[in-house]
Amino acid sequence: MKVLHITFSNKGGAAIGVMRLHYALKKKNIKSKIFFYNKYLEKKRIKEFFNVHEFLWKSKVFLRRLFLKFMSKRLSKESVSLNWLNNIDIKKINNFESFDIVHLHWVGNEMISIKEISLIDKPIVWTLHDMWPFCGAEHFSYQQRHLKQYSTASRNINEKGFDFDKFIWKLKKKYLERKKLNFISPSNWIKINFIKSHTFKNYKIKTLPYIIDINYWKKNKIKKKNKKIILLFSATSSVNYRKGFIYLVSAINKYLDKSKFILYVIGDKPKLFDSVQIEKKFFGNIKSDKILKKIYSASDIFVLPSIAESFGQVFIEAGSIGLPCICFKNTAATEIIKHKINGYSARFKSTRDLAFGINWCKKNLLNSKSEKNIRDMTHKNFSSNKIIDKYVKYYKKISSN
Repeated sequence: MKVLHITFSNKGGAAIGVMRLHYALKKKNIKSKIFFYNKYLEKKRIKEFFNVHEFLWKSKVFLRRLFLKFMSKRLSKESVSLNWLNNIDIKKINNFESFDIVHLHWVGNEMISIKEISLIDKPIVWTLHDMWPFCGAEHFSYQQRHLKQYSTASRNINEKGFDFDKFIWKLKKKYLERKKLNFISPSNWIKINFIKSHTFKNYKIKTLPYIIDINYWKKNKIKKKNKKIILLFSATSSVNYRKGFIYLVSAINKYLDKSKFILYVIGDKPKLFDSVQIEKKFFGNIKSDKILKKIYSASDIFVLPSIAESFGQVFIEAGSIGLPCICFKNTAATEIIKHKINGYSARFKSTRDLAFGINWCKKNLLNSKSEKNIRDMTHKNFSSNKIIDKYVKYYKKISSN
């Protein structure tokens, strides 16, 4: 069996998920290949694969910015993708190395049009790394317009101009509603949103979580030089308000004993980083898993108070090291973090409860027994050895239909 994975970037959470799946499939003798759109653009080798022109793509990204700036007043800070102009030679996808399955991942940022997706003649699997496949132009919907078919009444009264979300949602209905698509949901949270939406209301969806190589992701033996508790915040898009750094800052500054904690931050530097009133260290974006493991191993508690998560791979990275994790309720992270067992689920957007959770984990979960239990839970639910056979079985079922 041959599987072609298509995704925009070789960076970020979706890319990490794709690569882990790719390597796990290869261990099962599945012929797997990844097309990273940005990687081929950077290397100027895009013509060798799908004959996509860098200038055309950049033009479409520029047009999107112009459209959104001058034709629409949006209140949401969430990133958007229009994907309404053609960009890829679909014939090359359909003819490329006779793949049995085309697995779409994060395909936003104008890399492939909605119409082009409908023209792929291979069996398609599409992982919901966010809400974009069944929403409008937004990657996460906070107004929940997807539940109301993007009616005019569902739009915020303070938003003006052209309704791009409604326009893109209608394009998806037009081109993809009758297309045979097979969806994978990494969490029940996003599955429920998918089912409630009217975009693909008659489609079945399979829940398969992200995976991690638990044999590789083990805690390094590091002798701590400081008796303070190290809090770790990690997000490749940590400047994005959705990751909740603002809530962590508030929890630290208002409610924690500042003499007892240190903050480590991985990812893009948050705007509020300098305002954190405890000892802190910024590592930037870490490309090496080896270095990343060392930082996890040196930390004590992982905190990521996102206000929206389709899964949260960083939680299983931290869990595989044995770190207790803290998240907000009402997101998919609570499917990984079991309250007061392997971490703490704080009340949604409550900085006081977030601080309480940090202190609770400090008191109850920083011991060798808890560390083993946390790792065992991660191994049981997300180990690639345990999950990958389910992916292979799903692929085979789709390719045989």
